[in-house]
Amino acid sequence: MKKIVLLLSLSLFAMPVLAADAAKEMTPQQEKMKACNAKAKGLKGDEYKKTRDECLKAQPAAAAATQDKKLTPQQQKMKDCSAKAKGLKGDEYKKTRNECLKAK
Repeated sequence: MKKIVLLLSLSLFAMPVLAADAAKEMTPQQEKMKACNAKAKGLKGDEYKKTRDECLKAQPAAAAATQDKKLTPQQQKMKDCSAKAKGLKGDEYKKTRNECLKAK
């Protein structure tokens, strides 16, 4: 009987802690995951995965614009040079990108 009372009292003390964890706000990534999972609800297998992955990869236009504003000049330079070398493979890619980085 004492064990039951002890367990009940411990569970009552744990309730506020569990409620506090549940009340935590979701991060933007968690919100996006929730929305994408809801969008893919009812689909099965590969179709579910494809829909969810496309949704997660998609960025709103406003987020993409602010992302470019956050880049440092060096980061922007690297982004531009990587885009210039896109489609090339291996040593050819590295050579083109490195020449671009040195030129600017």
